[in-house]
Order: sequence, then C-alpha cells, then structure tokens
Amino acid sequence: MKKTFRSFLSILLCFALLLPFIGATAQSEQPLSVWVAADLHYQPHSSIGPIEEQSFLPGDPLYAHVNDKGMLIYESDAILHEFLSRFEESSAKYLLIPGDISLDGHWDEHLGIAAILNEFKQRTGKKIFVIPGNHDIRTSESGGRLDLADFISVYRDLGYSDALVAHDTSGSYTAELDNEYRLLAWDACIYRKDGSQVTPELLAWIEVQVNQAKIDGKKLIGMVHHSVLEHFGIQSLAGNMLCLENYRENANKFADWGIKVFFTGHGHANDISMAVSANGNRIYDIETGCLMTYPNAYREVSFSNSAVDVKTHYVDTIDISYLPPGYNQAQLDLIQRDFPTYSYNYFTASIIRAAYDLPQNASKFARKLKIEEGTPAYEALATMLDTLADALKLPLYDTAGTPEVDSVEEIAAKAGVTLQQSDYRNMLEIFGVIYAEHYAGDENLPYDSAEVTLFRQSFNAVIVFALTNMPISVANTLFVSLGLPASGFHLADKIYTPFAKRIYMETAAKLVFVEVMKPLLNSFTTDNYAPGDLNETLEPYGVNWDLTGTTVRITDAGYIFDIIFKLFGIVINAIKAVSAT
Repeated sequence: MKKTFRSFLSILLCFALLLPFIGATAQSEQPLSVWVAADLHYQPHSSIGPIEEQSFLPGDPLYAHVNDKGMLIYESDAILHEFLSRFEESSAKYLLIPGDISLDGHWDEHLGIAAILNEFKQRTGKKIFVIPGNHDIRTSESGGRLDLADFISVYRDLGYSDALVAHDTSGSYTAELDNEYRLLAWDACIYRKDGSQVTPELLAWIEVQVNQAKIDGKKLIGMVHHSVLEHFGIQSLAGNMLCLENYRENANKFADWGIKVFFTGHGHANDISMAVSANGNRIYDIETGCLMTYPNAYREVSFSNSAVDVKTHYVDTIDISYLPPGYNQAQLDLIQRDFPTYSYNYFTASIIRAAYDLPQNASKFARKLKIEEGTPAYEALATMLDTLADALKLPLYDTAGTPEVDSVEEIAAKAGVTLQQSDYRNMLEIFGVIYAEHYAGDENLPYDSAEVTLFRQSFNAVIVFALTNMPISVANTLFVSLGLPASGFHLADKIYTPFAKRIYMETAAKLVFVEVMKPLLNSFTTDNYAPGDLNETLEPYGVNWDLTGTTVRITDAGYIFDIIFKLFGIVINAIKAVSAT
C-alpha cells in the first residue's frame, strides 16, 4: 500500500514538474494574431472647412468636397470608430500602424489621433504599435510640424513605452509580442523629404537586434513605412520615394537574417510581394492600403508554427453620427445605403480633381525642375500645364457634334482607329477605374481589356492634342530652361505639328505602348506574381512551401536592362519619324 502511495506521489510530482513545460507548449501553439491598419492620414474636423463650402468639383452633388488624393478626410472619424469597434470585438491583442498616421505632420493632427488611440488602449487593454511615415515628421516644413523627439513623446504609450530596445537617432525600436515573436518597428524615413534611407549605422543596429532575437529564441516580424519589395513593375526606379533605399541589397540581407514578414504601407494599395534571396531564403512584404482610401481595407494576420494566415477586411459601413455637419441628404443616403460605392466614386472623382488642379501646381513642378517663379521658363511651364489639363479633359466621344477635332474619338478616327463604345466620359474616369483596381489588390485588367484599351487610345490622343495645341515657343523655352541646347532641340513649325501627329498615328501607338508601355502597364493593371494580395495562407517561419505562379529572385534585375534597350529603340524610331518629315 505504501509502495502504491509512493508511486502515486511520484507521478503527481512528475506531473507538477512538467506543468510549466506543458503550459509553455500549449502557449506556443496558440497563434499570434495582429491587425494592421496603414496610412490613417488623420486630420481633425476642427482643421478643415465646412463640407458644404467646398467646391473642388463644382456642380457635383456628391463629391464637390473631394481632395486630390482620394482620402476620405471628412469621414475619417467615422471610419476610425468602425474599425476600432471591430478590433475591440476581436480576439487580437495587437494593432500595428506602419506610418503616415497624420495627414501632413501638424501638431493638431498628431494630438488628435494619439488621443483617440490612447483612449482606446486604456479602455480595452489592447496594445498599439506605431512607426513614423513620411507625412508624420517634416522638420524642413514651416508651421506646426513635429520633430522626431516630439513624435516619440506624443506616441510614447503607443509602442515606445513598451520598447525592449530603442534606436538612438531614429524612431526604430523592438517590442515583445506573444509566444515566440518580436516586433522590429523600423523607422527608415528621411525627415526632410518623402523618401526613405537605410544608413549603415541603422542597418548595423538591425543586425544586432536580429542576433539578439536568435539568442532569445524569438522570430522577428518587421514593420516599416516604405516598401521592402516592389509591388508593381519598375516601382524601384522611382528611387527611395516608394521602395526602401537599396531595397534589393537590403531585402536580400533581411531574408537571410530570417525576417520573413514585413508589414508596410505608403503605396496605399493592398499587395503581397515575395522574393527569394541568393541563398534561397524568402521574404514577404505585406502592404496594406490606406484605411481612408478606397477600398478602406485592413489586415488580420495570424502567425503559428503551421502557417502565416492573411485575411483582408474592409470598413464597408459607418455610423453617420460621427460625420461632421453639412452633408446633403443625397450624400447621407448613399453613405448609409452603400458606403463602398460612395468610397469608390469619391476615389475616381479625386483623379478628375487632380487633373483640374494641374495649372494651380505650377510652383510645385517648378521647384522640382528648379525653375524660378517670374521667369519666362516659369510662364512656359504654366502654359504647358494649362494645355495638359485641357488635354486630360478631352471627351472620349464627339457628343457635341462640333466640326473641330476635339475628342478622343475624332483623333483616333484620323489614325484609322475606331474607339469602342462605353459609358466613360473621358480618360480620367478610365484611369480612376484602373487605379482603383490596383489599390484593391488582385488586380486583373489585361492589356486588351476594354478599360486598358480605351486608356491607351485616350493617352495617345491626349499627347497629340497637347503637342498640337501648345505653342512652339513654350516648348523651346522649356528646353532651354532645362539646360538643353537650343540649337539641338529647337522645334520648328515644319516638323513640330507633323511629329505630334505621328506620335499618335505612326510612332506611339505602334512603338511606345507595344515596346515599353505594355509591360509597364501590365505590371500595374494585372498581378501575375505569387502569392495573391488579399486572403492568403503563407508558409510559417523556417519553412519554404512550393508556390504556384511566377516568383521573383531579389537579385534578378534583367527586366530593367530590357526596358532600357526598348527605350533606346523608341528614341531611334522617334528620330527616324522626325527625319522623314
């Protein structure tokens, strides 16, 4: 009896000793769940004028208040309320916000959104981690902007107070998540420009965090504002404005260091890119669209030993009691009945607004071209933008029945091209549809689709209309101001108009779009690379699954050289066209 009792006690003792290990194992098998909302671009209602006084698209009963970026600023409080309510009801404990929390880095914007997020955190106990974006810290701008120390102070309880290690000269830090995971919140912004930078010192700091995570048995999940990988063709040719500086070299390192997943924003699109390092290691860039822009998406991502599961959700309804006063009844009815349609149409309207604003942006373009205001070159630039704005407004079809050639349909007819019928009014509406598809993710508008076909026909017509309506003196003045020799680039009447016509009739339609624009446009309007963009099950850390579809090696830059050679071909054929006149 005593022996049996001792055996029983031994079993109990062993079981007690094993309990911590059993608990730890059970805990490690529970997936880590995080939500991601990017590019909030918050601006409080107190900082914007009454909605009924806005007339950016005069005469439009629904979208006269539209801005040129497609962001639903007036609806932002209602969108945030709906999103945070859903996050509160979920089982997830962590919210990641990869930058551009404010609209333009002003104090009232940061204090307003920080107050909303801090109140939510204190009330629910859930944790929120933020990182700066290029709109958040703008020390070179005047008037009420934050510097880095200000940003860290304002968002102290939204990541920085939970930091294990903080970087000395940026807003980067690490923080613990559940189970075996650790967050690497990486600030790669340039505070005086919109680009990104990866200094050797910051890269060395990241490597130290990688090594420490390995010692601690942790898997690093990255969060940074700019793209770690390309999300559409030649995105990296924009330099560090879209992708991280030296993104290919750095992505190769991150993949080999074991940082398998990065959450990013900045591009306002929903996209998942994957690449393979030279050593065969994979890295994923999960880009989340702007919460305030169509389709108003956010991510729910779970990490486990068996998979990384990505789900995409949408704010598809809002409580109109959180809207500021001033909406008309038609707006309120549509918002309540079908918020996604309201958001979609607002976005496409923003494309039209952006084109209408071109003449007012002469000073902005002049700064980029280093042209001084008040000079002949500045006046020439302003004239060019006026002409281009008129060209972009060209109607698709000759509904007016005037004898002038003033529509895409008529310009196309002179080149022997019959424009297919549609309900679109102009090229801007078509581009809005294409852009919205790109933002939504899993885009699938092939080169021969109705929208893309109409867009390229319209694009060609816009070019020929602009060139034939812009005074020759304007073009020559701009050439000289840009440092081009007048003797080599001076345009004369006898070649200018014929050359402009040939751009549409002989050169561009057959060469530019076929040789260059087709692959570039396809990369923007279709997503042919694995994995998909929206709802995907990816392999867990430490594992590489077989994927269906085309994958990209980080070191594969051959397509860039292909584009360069095609550009040379375009130049040669353009010269031949001019010589033949």
